[in-house]
Amino acid sequence: MRWMLEEYRVSLFAQGAIRTAFPVSDKRIMKAVEAVKAVGR
Repeated sequence: MRWMLEEYRVSLFAQGAIRTAFPVSDKRIMKAVEAVKAVGR
């Protein structure tokens, strides 16, 4: 999850200059957060 947040940060601030390893978005990050929460229950 931390890596996903770092990739998202890169995608926001390096707009077009640097590509991320895989597509990241706020929706994907929130989905990952929810998945982690579900496992913890």
